[in-house]
Amino acid sequence: FLSAFSSPRSSTGPAPRSPPPEDSEGNVIGGYSLGPQIGHGGFSIVRRATAIAGSGDPVAVKVVRRSAIATTPGVRARLEHEAKVWASLRHEHILPLFATHETPHASYFFMLLCPAGSLWDILKRDGRPGLPRDDVGTMFRQIVRGLLYLHDVAGIVHGDMKLENVLIDDAGGCRIADFGLAKKIGVADSEDDDDDEDDVMGQMVGPSSHAAGHVLRRNTHAGGNMTRPRNVSAYAGSRMTPPPQPAHAKHRFLPGSLPYAAPELLTPQPPPTNPSDPLPPLHNPAQDIWAIGCILFALLTGRLPFTDPFEPRLQMKIVRGQWAVPPSARLSKEDVGMLRGCLEVRVAERWDVRKVDGEAWGVGWGE
Repeated sequence: FLSAFSSPRSSTGPAPRSPPPEDSEGNVIGGYSLGPQIGHGGFSIVRRATAIAGSGDPVAVKVVRRSAIATTPGVRARLEHEAKVWASLRHEHILPLFATHETPHASYFFMLLCPAGSLWDILKRDGRPGLPRDDVGTMFRQIVRGLLYLHDVAGIVHGDMKLENVLIDDAGGCRIADFGLAKKIGVADSEDDDDDEDDVMGQMVGPSSHAAGHVLRRNTHAGGNMTRPRNVSAYAGSRMTPPPQPAHAKHRFLPGSLPYAAPELLTPQPPPTNPSDPLPPLHNPAQDIWAIGCILFALLTGRLPFTDPFEPRLQMKIVRGQWAVPPSARLSKEDVGMLRGCLEVRVAERWDVRKVDGEAWGVGWGE
């Protein structure tokens, strides 16, 4: 009798499940089958992927979802600009961007897969105290050749050279990555530039990006012969990310970038004496040279030249150019000479990339 007053049972069954996002594993995007996730950033995820046609070699794809950047003004335009710059770069020591792909859901960036990770990963695991000096010499010369291309051919300053932004490909070659902060040489930031957008760009298209609707562009990058570091087979490992560091009040730095910052970025720029004079250029290639000096120091010694848990003191050490080779590191006069040339506080006296390239042959050799 009481059953007549109970609610009737639903005859429709459970509600249908929502379809998985288009960037889920197993889906096909832009001619690539998406594989497992291998990394992530603040605004993106990174997956392995395989081309449906052709050789079927694995690549990496960075996925930047529209929902992740919808609330930050101007980021979409900056993302397109960064992708355009990146797509124009073709060199054996630059991470190649194979293709980009756009849908209403996300932007996809397809690039070379570097399973060995970055110099940060290798140094974190094998740098006790530093890497073998002959390996360091080979790696450094490759980085310099990539930077020579950026400065002299492409005419751009990378702007964020650090261990995490140099990846190792499966042939043992160094590949410079992350062009989110790349700018034309000699161009000064205008007062209305949004530093937050630079921060976002660096997180969206970064070293963990192996990144790509309709296909917007597809690149074919020429490859060259690369000298394999002696022990590169031992340099495979999981990616690691250093802890974030506070940003400088005047110049924004991405997490982990401040220890590589050139002194001139940490000191106030004097105002022009004449209002009609142009502002001093912020994007100077000398800043990249300082940064690769920090990279070389770390590869040789196992630690960065400028470290301090207290950020103001760290900045002061950088501005004063205070660094010393630890006693455990046995460096040659060529090694020390290169470090002095790159880590010269006076911008006018700091070596340029051609000078560094001409002297790089001696790094890792000699007594």
